[in-house]
Amino acid sequence: MLKFSLGCCVGLAASLLVGTAAWAEDAAPRLTIEARLFGSTTGQLSENVLGPNGPELGNVVMGENASTSTFVTVHITAEPPLTAGAKVRLLAVELAGEGQTETSPSGGALLDSAVDVPPTAAGNKDTYVGFWLADTGCTPIALKAELVAPEAPTASADATLDFTCHE
Repeated sequence: MLKFSLGCCVGLAASLLVGTAAWAEDAAPRLTIEARLFGSTTGQLSENVLGPNGPELGNVVMGENASTSTFVTVHITAEPPLTAGAKVRLLAVELAGEGQTETSPSGGALLDSAVDVPPTAAGNKDTYVGFWLADTGCTPIALKAELVAPEAPTASADATLDFTCHE
């Protein structure tokens, strides 16, 4: 019985070392931030406004496709897949001007939320986590996503929603 227990412990330790080494050899998890405007008059989500062909974000609060809220998706790519206990935090802060950060009128960030990431299925390297931003459309917003996961390197991504309103 002692031999079995000792062998079991050695096997467990070896598998933990192999799991940690896999992250060292492979690329760290990668995060991508996507954002879609919620159409107030249609109830539909737009295409990703942060994509390579994303639209300009001027006067989105008016017109046929008016929007005052934004759905932000954090796309996590991790191989090997993440283990249980991973969390994604999204911080969304209004910007005052040229890269200068200012808190929102409520006295804080628009959103500062951390959520558990469901463990990805075996062989599935992609996971998505969503966040809702209310009262968006006229002020630029800085987005920062961070992933903290057991046995995986920390990862982060930044993006800016360049909202503006013209009179």
